[in-house]
Order: sequence, then C-alpha cells, then structure tokens
Amino acid sequence: MKTIIITVLFQVACMAVSGQTPEEIIKKSHDAMKVSSFEAVSTLTITDARDNQRIRKNTMASMSLQDGTEKRIIKFLSPPEVKGTGILIYDYPEKSDDMWIYLPALRKTRRIVSTEKSKSFMGSEFSNSDMTAPGLEDFHYELLGEETYRGVPCVKIQSVPVSRDKEDEYGYSRSVQWVDKNNYLVHKTEYHDFDGELFKTIENRTFKELDPEHHKYMVTHMTAQNHSNDRSSEMVMEKVAMTATDPSYFTVSYLEKE
Repeated sequence: MKTIIITVLFQVACMAVSGQTPEEIIKKSHDAMKVSSFEAVSTLTITDARDNQRIRKNTMASMSLQDGTEKRIIKFLSPPEVKGTGILIYDYPEKSDDMWIYLPALRKTRRIVSTEKSKSFMGSEFSNSDMTAPGLEDFHYELLGEETYRGVPCVKIQSVPVSRDKEDEYGYSRSVQWVDKNNYLVHKTEYHDFDGELFKTIENRTFKELDPEHHKYMVTHMTAQNHSNDRSSEMVMEKVAMTATDPSYFTVSYLEKE
C-alpha cells in the first residue's frame, strides 16, 4: 500500500510540474510535427555491424488534411536496385494507417498490412511504423519525470500498447520518449522488446521550423541504433521546404509512375 501511495504521489507531482496529462503532451508533440504540406530530398544511410554502408536517396512529399489525416509519399532515386520503389502512407488520426509499396521490378503495388508495420523500412533500422505518427488511442501513457537531454529540459513519457495485437503491430512492449518542455518536440525514443529489454533508440538530432507562424517543425536529421545487432541507420534531409503540394501525388497511380 505504501508503494502504491508513493507511486501515485509521484505521478501527481509530475502532472503538477508539466500542468498537463501525458496524453495531452503526446498529442501536442504530434501536432507540432504536422505541417500543412512540404517536399523534401533526403539520404538514408544504413550501417551494419562491420561498418559497411548502403546509401539510398529519396524524395518525399506530405500534405495534411483538415480532418487530421496526413498523406505522405516517398520515392527512391538511387541506388539502381531500389530506384523507382515507392511508399504511399495515409496517416489517420484515429484509426489504423493505410500503407502501400510499389516494387518496380514486379511492376506491382501491394498494401502493407498491420502485421508488417513493425518490419524494417527499406532494410534500415527504422520500421515502417516509424514513418507515421502512432495512433494516440493505441497506447496507455505515463509520466516518468523530467530529465535534461542534450541540454534540453524534457518530460519523459512511457507509452505501452493497449493490447497484444497493438504490441505485435508496433513491434515493442513499451517506449519512452524525451519530449521538449518548451515546444513538445521529441528528442529521443527508447524501445523495449517483449522481454522488457532495450533494443532500439531513435534520436531526432535536428529540426527545422517550417511554419514559424503556427510553430510547425520537421525532423531534418534522425538516427536509429539497434542495440541487439549493432546496426544503425541515419536519415538526413538535405532539402526541405514548406510548399503547396499537388494532391495527385498521393494516389496509387502516381506511386506507380516511374
């Protein structure tokens, strides 16, 4: 009973410090990254345990709708073995996302089902689900306290999937995020496997404020470290700009256009 009381008092203290529930903080962190529309060119570098590297160049476009849905398309430019590969994402605010992948070698588009969202994104240490914002209602949240990360005051929030199905979909039993107290940007996320062991860390190292009027940001440099196999991946945005994006980009027919 004493332990329970101490835990409750600790959680109340955390809420008093932030003045918000963990659900409110996570929602604001999602909102801070939701730009009305943008286009970008980025490089994905995949490094194995022996420091061998594979480098993949891609273009990306995104558009947010009034209902909260974000549509995103990613098309790979190089190297030759992945050139023309494309991924289309409909990131919904309150239901499971839709994802499609186009494979030019087969000239075929197929849907990425929920059981594949925890799989590797284009052979990297990022997963398919890392390319979207997790559904708010898919997790239970808990404030763990405050901690400075890389000189930035942050709130630590734990997210636990609401069901075994959601654990399987996302590929982890829980995550812990370091959320900036000032602008709600997530600087680091640690992922724990089904045995409770830390297996992956994603760091958002730099951001660009694309829409200063509404305080909307874009991650321009992010890394993923897999602690179980010593592999790592890095995504860097060389060019990113807020611009009016053509709605026709976010269709299967455009995805298949080479």
